[in-house]
Amino acid sequence: MGTATSHVPPGIRQVFRYSVTDSSPASTRTPHRGLPSTTLTLVFATDAPLLCSYDQREWASGEGVTHNVCLGAFHLQPVYLHRPDRQEGVQVAVHPLAARQLLGLPAAALTELTQEGEDAIGVEMRHLFARVASASPADHSDLVADGLRGLADRNANRSGPRREVAGAWLLLERSGGRMGITDVADQVGLTTRHLSTLVKAELGIGTKQLADLFRFEAAHHSVVSAVDAGNPLRLADIAHAHGYADHAHMDQAYRRYTGTSPTGWLSDEGRRSAGTDRSGGDASLVEQ
Repeated sequence: MGTATSHVPPGIRQVFRYSVTDSSPASTRTPHRGLPSTTLTLVFATDAPLLCSYDQREWASGEGVTHNVCLGAFHLQPVYLHRPDRQEGVQVAVHPLAARQLLGLPAAALTELTQEGEDAIGVEMRHLFARVASASPADHSDLVADGLRGLADRNANRSGPRREVAGAWLLLERSGGRMGITDVADQVGLTTRHLSTLVKAELGIGTKQLADLFRFEAAHHSVVSAVDAGNPLRLADIAHAHGYADHAHMDQAYRRYTGTSPTGWLSDEGRRSAGTDRSGGDASLVEQ
């Protein structure tokens, strides 16, 4: 998979090298959507900068922002990524509650949908990118992991998130976003308003938005798993299993988080995959 073999600091869910070649005609390529998720995404684009658009109009016009080191915020809308013939780099999945101690800032401080790593974290990211980009691809993952461990060591004395926020995260994660917000607040000993204020200060979104994101993420995983397994795609059953009132209710969530319906997302990603050869695993921003 290309996962880094060296020790990575706590809070890093995954580090892996990716290599993606797209042989389909450029004129037929749909955008790749970097979907909202409960993970912060850090991408070291070693072959060429990533071009990220914030809506489909920008993408169609070839507009957007470019990043050598792309740090994706805790966002609630898709990022539309331009797909060149070839992409190579390293992608890192960061737990949002580890952002303070790993990156030196809370996830809520990432106010743009995507930001350049140096702008958000400091000049160390530019130096780390230069080391990675000049090294053999086989060493990229380990170099990134080593650099992130250095950042974690630098921020070792920073305080983590409040225990009530961590407790609410765990409850919502375990329930796939289906636990009632009042019940979550009761469990951590706060009012719903106070808890949402603390969660928003840490993540940039409130408790209800976090629950909705967990629920969408769980439902989306079920959709993808059914297709990957070759099983019939019963969207009404998936919607019911994840607490949506019906298929239409889940469809609304999909359009909010992906910009299209479940079948629309599968159609776009299916066309993309047909002409794509990739190695290095799956990813939330480059390859989801």
